Amino acid sequence: MGFFSNLIGSTDSSVISNGILGRGEITDISISSVTLRTGNNLVERKCTFSMNVMIDNVAPFQASAVQRIPEVVLAKLTKGAVVPVRVDPSDHSKVFIDFKSELPTVTLPRSTGENSAAYILEHGKPIKVVFVGSQPMKLKNADGIEMFLLTLTVYEGVDTPYQVQVGNPVPATALPLLYPGSKLHAKLGAGPNNVVVDWAAGPAS
Repeated sequence: MGFFSNLIGSTDSSVISNGILGRGEITDISISSVTLRTGNNLVERKCTFSMNVMIDNVAPFQASAVQRIPEVVLAKLTKGAVVPVRVDPSDHSKVFIDFKSELPTVTLPRSTGENSAAYILEHGKPIKVVFVGSQPMKLKNADGIEMFLLTLTVYEGVDTPYQVQVGNPVPATALPLLYPGSKLHAKLGAGPNNVVVDWAAGPAS
């Protein structure tokens, strides 16, 4: 894009048309004084969105999207909001919010090391948890298993029971175990938030 397009916050049409569809979690918003209205269209304001971006099989990365947004939409784009984005396949720093697309389900790359689910399941401390609630994350792990944000109460294997929210893959065979009060086996990693449910172990007593 040219200097003037950048100045007024125009989107790059080639990225919107051909970019990789992903998801961006807004971490910060800077609203400028630059506005533009064409014809009878809504007034648009130039904004800069800092985001954590996810696309298939790529580690999450940070990027900024500078573009004009209809002022009536701005109230919905708060910190923590997750929006569909388009990412330039050859330059991941070029990211734009794609208001015409649905939020996609993104496949995460395989993780390794002490904080990975596989490592925690193999080496972590056995604990027991109570299922409180869940919500789908529109993410899949590297094996294609749906990820859920689980709210769990850790009640056995720790000095003091506590509640935690963690993203865990939940295989289809484990879905019948997702009901309030369900007791489950899990493993605890290096920190209190490193909780991975051991679905293969079945329900706990």
